[in-house]
Amino acid sequence: MDIQLSIIHLFIVMLGWSCLIGPVDAVMRHISHCRLCHRCHLGAIPPDGSGGLSSDESGSTTASSTTDVVLPSSLHSRLRKNRALTMSTRYNVKVRSSVGAGANARRRKGRGPVYDPELDPTVPIQFKPSSYRPRRQTEMAALPVCDECYGCQHNLTRISESTVFLNNTYTSEMGATSSWIFRTHTNMTPTGEAVVKVYCVPVPKRVGGQPPTCNPLRIAEIMRLLISLDNLSQDCGFTDLIPRMWLAPVLGVMPGVGYPIDWWGLWMEYVEGVSLENFLYRGIPRRLPLETIADMFNNRLNKTRVVRAAIFDLLTSQCDRHAQNLFLQEDGNLKLIDNESCLQHMWRNCGFDSVLVPTTQKQEIVRLANHYVSKLPTLTGQPQIPRFDADPQLLLDYRCYLPEGQEQMGTQYPPQIDKCLRHIASMTPKEVAKVYGFPDVRVAGNLHTRATDMITRGYEWAAKYGHPQNAAPKRYRIQPKCCSLRINRTQFACGHAWKPSYELPLGNPFNGREWDKDRPDPGTYVGGTFPEDGEVGGSVAEDGAGMQPWP
Repeated sequence: MDIQLSIIHLFIVMLGWSCLIGPVDAVMRHISHCRLCHRCHLGAIPPDGSGGLSSDESGSTTASSTTDVVLPSSLHSRLRKNRALTMSTRYNVKVRSSVGAGANARRRKGRGPVYDPELDPTVPIQFKPSSYRPRRQTEMAALPVCDECYGCQHNLTRISESTVFLNNTYTSEMGATSSWIFRTHTNMTPTGEAVVKVYCVPVPKRVGGQPPTCNPLRIAEIMRLLISLDNLSQDCGFTDLIPRMWLAPVLGVMPGVGYPIDWWGLWMEYVEGVSLENFLYRGIPRRLPLETIADMFNNRLNKTRVVRAAIFDLLTSQCDRHAQNLFLQEDGNLKLIDNESCLQHMWRNCGFDSVLVPTTQKQEIVRLANHYVSKLPTLTGQPQIPRFDADPQLLLDYRCYLPEGQEQMGTQYPPQIDKCLRHIASMTPKEVAKVYGFPDVRVAGNLHTRATDMITRGYEWAAKYGHPQNAAPKRYRIQPKCCSLRINRTQFACGHAWKPSYELPLGNPFNGREWDKDRPDPGTYVGGTFPEDGEVGGSVAEDGAGMQPWP
């Protein structure tokens, strides 16, 4: 309760609404006519059946309270106003710029106008930047604080602060994103529940934190990327791994604050379970016994999903796949969340980085520890010492679950994935962008290149030599696999003979450039070189000969 009050008070001060705590309007208003609403009733009319405050003025809709795809007239009107304000502002900026730009304006003469998705009639409303912009604070300042209101379509609740998993309680993580995530009911999923991620809410997630930055143009582009990934997931058969996603309006109030949310959000099916980070390192009253953790990874872990997750992460060039973005369920199933850091859409300097894929820094950190792989300095000036125990995440190595006697995946993929890869490889990047809806051809080209490498040269070749590619200091050699755990007193050890190499590539592991520190580089080899392939290395195509077909 203290934290909640602190957030509310900080929100009040931030917006300069000194009059928020005071008398409230006696007439029940529509949510669109409240700057805050402490209790919002679902439905187009007040719960007592009265007309409330002018339904014509407030706007109405005949949609049911659980329908996520109908655009309320009040929201539709506000979006139209948003777009008008956006275009007017841009026009005024252009006029002022043309008056004072001088030589710069003359240099730009002859160039075409800057593309504006708001003006493009072919851009659907869910990809318009104005769909993700809140009401202006100046508009809301004149509205009253409502004790109660009506017109909401969604009863938003915060994601449960705790989750019970294997009879242990875990505190839910807030995550690194500044966006707010809520749970609500929907008719778009079989369970009737969904999670909605809302951008641009002007309320900080942490006490003392800053409100999130709001760039609707960027958000709309990310939404297009995520829906493209959802289309790809359906085509390639990854829907059991990737939560379904869709875009739809949100009309509700922020729980505990009352701030009206009446713009579009990213909707996802609700995923049961806890993050792998939570499962391995946290828990109340204590971390689960080592025996329980070992049983999960040795016996319950869905091995088929591990293999397919490794395929998805390499295919889509995932760059942020760590333990917080892997959800574990009690039956051992995995779910992959927060998948937007992909295909070099946002992180241009990252080829791929996933605990599930060999040659990556994140997998090497699991094996040898962050301080060692990051080449951090020590107080004594001596080199860092790697970890010698076994992190359970080592068992997320797809090689452990290939058909018996097979050490490489090669080009032997599950049938639906194989068909999908061939389909992508057969198209041009422009065709890939059109089929899946990617925001630009460059991103679609990265998918096309990766799929082509994976289907023609094999998984391992694509991970070692394919593109998008990491900088040499971030390209690690293939390590021996560890496929089972045993308990060694108070920690884990690999359950079979296992001897990893402790060598690291030369260079700066943070920026991927040459070593620039005032101490010797602990690296010993040029990243991206693989002795098992000989001198020809990446010029040799793997044909998958001798590989067993996928079961």
